Amino acid sequence: MKNRFKLSVLVLLVFLASCTMPGKEQPKTEPPAPPKPFYTGTEFPNIVVPTDLKVDQQKSMIVRTQSYIGGVLVLKGRVKALSLEKFFKNQLKARGWELTGSIFYRSILLTFKRPNGCCMILITEQPFTTEVQIWASETLENATY
Repeated sequence: MKNRFKLSVLVLLVFLASCTMPGKEQPKTEPPAPPKPFYTGTEFPNIVVPTDLKVDQQKSMIVRTQSYIGGVLVLKGRVKALSLEKFFKNQLKARGWELTGSIFYRSILLTFKRPNGCCMILITEQPFTTEVQIWASETLENATY
C-alpha cells in the first residue's frame, strides 16, 4: 500500500514536470484584431452610413461647391430596414441633425434638419438587398463667398 502511494506520487511529479519543461513552448495566441468600424463617412460632412452598405455610383449624384454640398447618395447592402432606421436616427442625432418626420409604408422615410441644411433618407427593403437613398442639401459652415 505504501509503495503504491509512493508510485502514485512519483507518476504525478513526472507528469507535472513534463508539462512545465523548458523546451516546450506554449503556442502563442495572436492578439484580437481591433474591432471593425460599423460606419463610414460619406461625401456629406455630417452623415455616416454603415460599412455594410456600398455606394451605387450609377444612381448617385453629388454637387459640391465652396459653400454648398447636395445631391443624392444611393447605397445597397444586406441590412435590415429597421436596423438602418435606428442607425440613422442615432448617428444623425449625434451629428446635430434633428428628426423632423417619418413615414412607414412599404418603405421607411426619415426627414432631418440642421440650421444649415436638410436631409431625407428613404430605406427600401427588397428580397435580397436593401436600398438606401440619402437626399441631402447643406450649406457648408466654412464657406468662403
